Amino acid sequence: MRVGFKTAPRYVDWPLLEAIWAAAASLEVFDSGWTFDHIYPADGAGPTFEGWTTLALLSHHVPNMDVGHLVLANPYRHPGIVAKMAVTMDHATRGHFILGLGAGWLEAEANAYGISLAPIPARLRDLEASIRLIQALFRDSDASRWPESGEDPATSGGVTLDVPPYRLDHARSDPPPFTPGGPPLWLGVQGERVGMRLVAQYADGWNYSSGPIDEFMRKRDALLRHCDVIGRDPKDITVSTQIRIADARRWREALNEAREFANVGCEYIILYMDARDGPDGLRLLAREVAAPLKEMSAPS
Repeated sequence: MRVGFKTAPRYVDWPLLEAIWAAAASLEVFDSGWTFDHIYPADGAGPTFEGWTTLALLSHHVPNMDVGHLVLANPYRHPGIVAKMAVTMDHATRGHFILGLGAGWLEAEANAYGISLAPIPARLRDLEASIRLIQALFRDSDASRWPESGEDPATSGGVTLDVPPYRLDHARSDPPPFTPGGPPLWLGVQGERVGMRLVAQYADGWNYSSGPIDEFMRKRDALLRHCDVIGRDPKDITVSTQIRIADARRWREALNEAREFANVGCEYIILYMDARDGPDGLRLLAREVAAPLKEMSAPS
């Protein structure tokens, strides 16, 4: 059993957010730290820090933990730039960055910023195109090759790939990833027909965004079927869920819910706390929820 914590950078000032991550450094029970990718709060109105820069600035507090976003909204950034940003985080964290991707969904912020949020079939098509492009920049042997003497950089080396709506034309990713093959890719898609197929085909992990346990099991079973069709060993895919905790005082409910998910095969629990609970809230969750979860899987 692995356990992470997640803090949405909303409704708080920067000193409080940084204090939470600084406190996490001494809480060895956590395996990872996460944030989200929104411009507006997803559940109300108020101040919100941008996700990429937030994680980049906070990750140094937890050098021995994995870090990532659950999940980045694909429509918000060109995938070639995402690949470059991910490689930078991969080097900065010495291989502890996990690239979490999703199709995007919050219409209020997308509309406000003039970002096109197409119907879900088109967003999933674009997400698959992004994955292919990003993984090509991570893995293609020519991705970091620059022209030799006399070669035109516009027509030699790099990655050329046409995956509508995106295109690379001798694009380079130099330096190459710190992690061979690139940072692990987790997908936050939820659809049983297309989403789970994308996880089976491309991903190293799947995150269930939270909800009823029977829904989790149905989606997990769909993932297993897609793995069977393409011949993928499902053991190669980390299955995780987020347990949303509106108030740290509700830790007993969170622990019971997390135990239920663990008992049906969820191997990674992400405790999604309200950042307004501050460092003391994180310490409470570490002691009363994360530690008992770790004990479930400890050798007897």
